[in-house]
Amino acid sequence: MKKVLLCLFIVMFMVVPMSFAKTVISEKDLQEVTAQEGVTINFDCFTVGAISIAVQSWGDSDGCTACGGYSTVGWVGASVTMSSNFVTMSGNMTIDVGSSGTRTALIIGLPTLNLAGSVTQVVKLSTNPTLPGTQILGTSFMSGLSVAPTGQLIIFAH
Repeated sequence: MKKVLLCLFIVMFMVVPMSFAKTVISEKDLQEVTAQEGVTINFDCFTVGAISIAVQSWGDSDGCTACGGYSTVGWVGASVTMSSNFVTMSGNMTIDVGSSGTRTALIIGLPTLNLAGSVTQVVKLSTNPTLPGTQILGTSFMSGLSVAPTGQLIIFAH
C-alpha cells in the first residue's frame, strides 16, 4: 500500500509542471493582439420597472379664512403610477482614465437613458396629508414624455 501511495505522489509531482507548459507566440500572432484598458458595462434590456408614489400632497394649514366656512386645514394631492417601461437604459457605460495634457480625469461614458411611457395621477382632496377618503377631483394622465440624455461624466481633482 505504501508503494502505491508513493508512486501516486511521484506521478502527481511529475504531472503538475507539465500542466504549466507555455507556448511560444510568433511575431505575427503578437501583431494581431490588441488591448484596451478601461471597463465597459452593458445596459441592454435594462428596465427599472413600475414606479409608484403612494401620496404626493400639498396643504394649507389655515385653510381659506375669507372663503365662507373653509377655514381649517386642507390638502390636495395625488397618487402617482408610472408604466413599467417608464425608465429604461441601453447601450454601454464606459469607465476609463485619460489626460488632456494638463489634467488627468476619470471619464464615465453614459449609457442611453430613456424616460418614456405614461404617468397616471389620481387627484384627491382631504383634511389629511395622506389623502384618505374618496374626495376624488379626477385623474391626470400623461404620455408621450421622452427624454434621452447622452454624454460623459468627467471627474477630476482641483
